[in-house]
Amino acid sequence: MGQAKTHARQLDADFLTQPAGEIAAVLIRAQQAVFRRAWAHYLEAADDPEALHDLRVELRRLRVWLRLSRDVVRTRKSTRRRLKALARSSSPMRDHEVMLELLDRVAKDADCADVAARIRRLADERQPVVGDLAFDVKPGLKPRARKGTVPFGRWFASQVSMMTEHIERDLSAGRSGFHAARIQVKHLRYLIEPMDEPFAVVEPMLADLKTIQDWLGDLHDLVVFRAHLADYAGWLLTDALPAPLARPGKQARPLSQTFTGVRDDTIRLSAWQDAQFEVMWRDWEARRPASEKRLYTARNRLIGELEKAAPAAN
Repeated sequence: MGQAKTHARQLDADFLTQPAGEIAAVLIRAQQAVFRRAWAHYLEAADDPEALHDLRVELRRLRVWLRLSRDVVRTRKSTRRRLKALARSSSPMRDHEVMLELLDRVAKDADCADVAARIRRLADERQPVVGDLAFDVKPGLKPRARKGTVPFGRWFASQVSMMTEHIERDLSAGRSGFHAARIQVKHLRYLIEPMDEPFAVVEPMLADLKTIQDWLGDLHDLVVFRAHLADYAGWLLTDALPAPLARPGKQARPLSQTFTGVRDDTIRLSAWQDAQFEVMWRDWEARRPASEKRLYTARNRLIGELEKAAPAAN
């Protein structure tokens, strides 16, 4: 979690042998407090460009733990729904920021600089309204342990094993599975963050997960950019057509030139995206074996340390 060391210090020394539901409930309460502080900061810090990003990160951390621990912890359903609604309502603003960052990259290509500038101007005009987010921090999640849950160490080790198996499965699917793998990598990061202080192996594991997540995230952004090309073509047409249509007559030639220009711009953008994706995919494929090996080795070390620590706690 975001403040992993603070969270870990709220646990008893023998937390690995205690019921998973009780320990997970402690961690969820701690992350709920972090999320509430991020929400308060977002409401007060209108001049902080990172406030929305920080809020969304802490919200994701909280929701991931709610999802992963649902077999051992009960929480208020209505609050989970409100958290989900907040995540959805904040997505357009974050997606807009990612789109602008990509357009800035496109603008560095001489062939695409002009069209990228025009799309960026149009994107600014369509920018989602900031400040529309609404959320009431009360009532809270009120996490409480389910009865008869297994020891936390055993539950935690099983979650780590399951998620790394899913990552391996999705990465082996190649281009059709890398986005699902990215989600699993992100969730595994959030799962193991609270164990950063008790287990030394977690810190380098977190660094490797972040590196993998960033690579896969950049690839996914390019896929999303491709999906937006139809929207961008529509924006360009909508922006360019009023001028020839304002003049009387058929205006066949100006209209044809407008459509031809948008067509050519879209072709240039699609060529840029394809070239960028292919280069990045080859780089990822070259790095992937070593990255996966480090990840699975660290996973095995962590599970081994969990198994050794649990009897010692007894």
